[in-house]
Amino acid sequence: MGKLIIPIDIATKVLDYVKEKLPEESCGLLAGSDITVTIEIPITNQLHSPIKYFMDPMELFKALEMIETLKLDLLGIFHSHPKGPPRPSETDIKEFLYPGVATIICYPDSNNWKMKAFLIEHDCYTEMELVIE
Repeated sequence: MGKLIIPIDIATKVLDYVKEKLPEESCGLLAGSDITVTIEIPITNQLHSPIKYFMDPMELFKALEMIETLKLDLLGIFHSHPKGPPRPSETDIKEFLYPGVATIICYPDSNNWKMKAFLIEHDCYTEMELVIE
């Protein structure tokens, strides 16, 4: 997957959730078909930390079950970097468990929040084309 499409309404919901959870990192899943996201699923960060996240295991399990029930694919995992860089951290790379699934980093840029998408493979990352429409 070299490109990911996120409809503007879903991107807005994700960024609203990210802002609501400040100063903590927030996280969740993006699912859909092919390369287009059709649902976002926020998941509680059990660490309640501004620099690290750990998805609530029960919420994650239920979210993955829902994605399967809806016959969708897991397309992306989003999380925020409230103060960090707009790219995956070393921890993000080391702990990533979903090959072929996009990592979406939500980050502040002046007064706005933005998103970037990355593919993490073999202990490194490459930026993907992210289309918000």
